[in-house]
Amino acid sequence: MRTGGAAALAPADHRARLLVAMAELLAEQGYASVTVTDVVARARVSKRTFYQHFSDREECLLATYRVVAEGPLHRIAQAAEAVAGQGLPLREEIAGLTGAYLAAMAEHPLLTRAMLTEPGSTGPAGRRARREVLRRFADQLVALAAVGVGEHAGARPLSPALAQALVGGINELVLAAVESADRQEVAPATIAEEILGLRDTVTDLAVAVLTGPSA
Repeated sequence: MRTGGAAALAPADHRARLLVAMAELLAEQGYASVTVTDVVARARVSKRTFYQHFSDREECLLATYRVVAEGPLHRIAQAAEAVAGQGLPLREEIAGLTGAYLAAMAEHPLLTRAMLTEPGSTGPAGRRARREVLRRFADQLVALAAVGVGEHAGARPLSPALAQALVGGINELVLAAVESADRQEVAPATIAEEILGLRDTVTDLAVAVLTGPSA
């Protein structure tokens, strides 16, 4: 998920400004208390403009979710390009990708929490959007693993189903870290530290999946 968040969404037009506003409000107060009036006030546009782009606040939320989700995917792609051809050990290479993903999630931890929890609460459309984002993440891992098989002895292809399981496990670890820190009412910076602290665990998980015995 693009938890580079509101800062990453340049308000170049009305739609982008509405997405920025929704992202900021989600991070601050959660979806349940966000109204269309709140969004248009934050975006400094009219309600008429809002309804030119979105049918309701749920559609705005899901559009925000999809845009925010681009951030970590982009970070992983950048990290993979940076380490390509360097001949790094498999664990070190995966740690670089893991670090890039978690860094994106940690940039705006309160928005990360909202993006991991809010879309699914909006019903079938939200669940479909969440599955779509997780599937894209899994597809990216399948493609990266296919490259790794040729570069690292002992690495194996990653099936789509196994990739989805890996993605789900990683996101659950991030969500658990966010919720644990949040229950203690700590500062966002501390939540970010909790997310970044998952690097070794997530790396261990990915290495185990990529080098374990085939079914």
